[in-house]
This record gives sequence, structure tokens and C-alpha cells, in this order.
Amino acid sequence: MLVQILYLSAKLRNTKIASAVRDTLILLFPIMLLGSFAEVIKFAFLTKNGYMARMFGITTWLPYNNELSWIMGVVFHCTIEMIALYAVYGAAYYTAKEYGQNTARAGAVGLLAYLVIAFQPTADGIPNFSPFLMSQGMLIAIIVGYLCSRLLTAFENSKLDQRYKIVSPILIIMIISALINLLGMAMLKMEVPTYVASFVVDHSQSHALLYVLGLGVLTNLLAWMAVGGPFTNSPTFSDAPSMANMNAALKAGSSWNVPYKFTDTTLFHSFANFGGSGVVLALIIAILIFSKKSKNRNVSKWAIFPAIFNNHYPMMLGIPILFNPVFLVPFVLVPLVNMLIAALFIILHWIPAVAYPVPSGTPGPLIAFIGTNGNWLSLILGVALLVLDVFIYLPFVKLSDRISQKAGEIDEN
Repeated sequence: MLVQILYLSAKLRNTKIASAVRDTLILLFPIMLLGSFAEVIKFAFLTKNGYMARMFGITTWLPYNNELSWIMGVVFHCTIEMIALYAVYGAAYYTAKEYGQNTARAGAVGLLAYLVIAFQPTADGIPNFSPFLMSQGMLIAIIVGYLCSRLLTAFENSKLDQRYKIVSPILIIMIISALINLLGMAMLKMEVPTYVASFVVDHSQSHALLYVLGLGVLTNLLAWMAVGGPFTNSPTFSDAPSMANMNAALKAGSSWNVPYKFTDTTLFHSFANFGGSGVVLALIIAILIFSKKSKNRNVSKWAIFPAIFNNHYPMMLGIPILFNPVFLVPFVLVPLVNMLIAALFIILHWIPAVAYPVPSGTPGPLIAFIGTNGNWLSLILGVALLVLDVFIYLPFVKLSDRISQKAGEIDEN
């Protein structure tokens, strides 16, 4: 059975669509890595409320820290916050390359189509693309790029007059893109996302633990698919439950008896987000210790700095984790295990719930420790969970190495 799985996985890696996606992710990796370094430096080191800035008072003694923060912000906005644009171009470009067609034209048409789809002007006519341009839009961007390229290829291989082989597919793509844009605008006007979110919240208040576990699993599943999930990557402490918990903790002098023990802050962000979605910090450690694949080890070395501050983007593209069936199970399972164990500790009254705000960019294993005002068992639990997570990832790291080896054997044959 394992041999068949290895052979099938290796075969799938060599399909045209898989090759196009893989080449696109390779293209995106250095862009995302640069943006991740810029994001961490800006928010953890050069922002007054950043973890490293508060630890070492960086903003008080570093010359030109405001200018450096500005530059890091520009790099961050032009990389991570626009990564979907690079993705749609890459997907269209490499799909055309796989089919032997004009790559530059395909990339340009795919980019134009995605911009038409993503453009949602405000009431004042100001352009508004977010969040379609960010990492949450990567899956849609890759699909758009692939489909645009395939349509251009179909027309190029048809028997139509040469004049129509270029104009006709572009016209069709623009019409479809405009219709999708109108559909998206109609959904926003009807406030469909708001109604869905309200429905979920209203029907989950009596089952807080199941609500957090379920949305935590959904968040990681969607992150694996390059789609934005319900939980963000860092705790905000500004939602109603977090504010209520903080007020109760301040009045009582501790967070042992806060009203909301199971929230995204107390479970997901505090124990299931070490290194970002999927607890990728554990994956990095597992790869550096156990993997024999030099490419994965090199990616992990580059990615460990942003992962310490809960930025998972380089690993998602560099390994890649995105769309990779080998890492789907641990990517969803590891955070769920962490949340279940942490919830058990809270239920048994062994650790308090996280209620106090933590600086932005606080390393994952320290969030619970700082957020409980220095509860040492919370810190020990966080470290123990990280070790457990490494061993959960271990067999999947070895499986990934074997699949890569098998793929190389197939390529040689």
C-alpha cells in the first residue's frame, strides 16, 4: 500500500498542472520570504508595541527607526499584501510554458483578468482590492491564471483565423472576469459574509469549546488551501470575549476565573499557532533534525527566523505545504491536538486562561506564559506541546523525503 501511495504521489507531481503550480510556488518563495522578514522586523522590532521592541527598547535608541519601519512596511505591502498578483502571473506563465504557448502573453492576460475580478471600488470610487491581493487570494489567483492560460492555449491550437486567436480569448476572459466582479460586488452589498458570520456566532455560544475547535480546524484547512480562515494569525485582544476576560482579570488580579475560558485567544493563538498556521515551527524543527532532503533543510533554515515570530509564509511556499497532500493531515491535526490538551488543562484548573494582552510578534510558546501574567505551567505546557508536535510531524517528514526520492527515480526512468 505504501509503495502504491509513493508511486501515485510521484506520478501526480509530474503532471502538467502540478508542475505549473510547483513552479509558481518556487517563483513566489523569495518574494514571500523577503516580505516575511520585512513584516517581522517592522511589527516585532520597530513598532513600539512589538515584542522585541519592548524587550530591548529598540525604538528609543535605534537611529532612524521610523524611517526603517516605513521601508519595511513598503516592502511588506509590495510583497505579502500583493502576493496574489505574482501568483496569478506565475500560474498563467508556467501553464502556458507546459503547453508550449506564449508565456508572457498568458501571464499578462491572467494578471489583467485577476485585477478585473479583484477590483471593488468604494462608494467614493477609491480602488479597493483587499483581501484578494493578499495570501488569502492565492488559490483563486492560481485558478484564474491556470484557466486563462488554458483558454489561450485552446484558441491557439484551434483552426480559427490568426486574427481571432488572440482577440477572441482575451475578450471572453474580460467578459467573464467582469461578471465575476459584479457577482462579488452584489454579495458584498447583500452583506452575505456578515450574515454567515452572525449565524455561526449565534448558534455556537452555548458550545464555546466545539466552536473554537471547529473554526481552528477550518482555519488551518483553509490556510493549507491558500484561503483566508476565520481566525487571524495573531491575537488582537480587541474582540468582546477578550475584553471581558481582560477586565475580569484586572479586577480579580488573575485570569483564573475569567468568563470566557474557550476562545480563539485562549486556545488557538496561545497553544496552536506556534510559528503560524499548522504549528509550522514544529515542522521546521522536525525537518532540521530528521530530514535528509537538502532543499527542505535549506528552506527551513531561511524560514526559522520569521517562524519564531509566528510568520508561516515562507514554509507554506518553500516546502511547499500549500496543496501538498503529504502535510495536510499533520497541518490540521497538530493544532487540534494542542487545543484539546490545553482545554483539558484549563478544565482541570491546572492553568489559567490567557487574558492579558501580549506584544505583537510574541513567539508562539511564550504567548500563554505572558498572557497569563507569568504562569510557569503554561510555559512548560507550551514547550511540551511543541516537542509533541515535532514527533507528530516526524513520520510525514520522512514520507515526504521518500516521495521526493521516488519522484527522482521516476524522472530518471
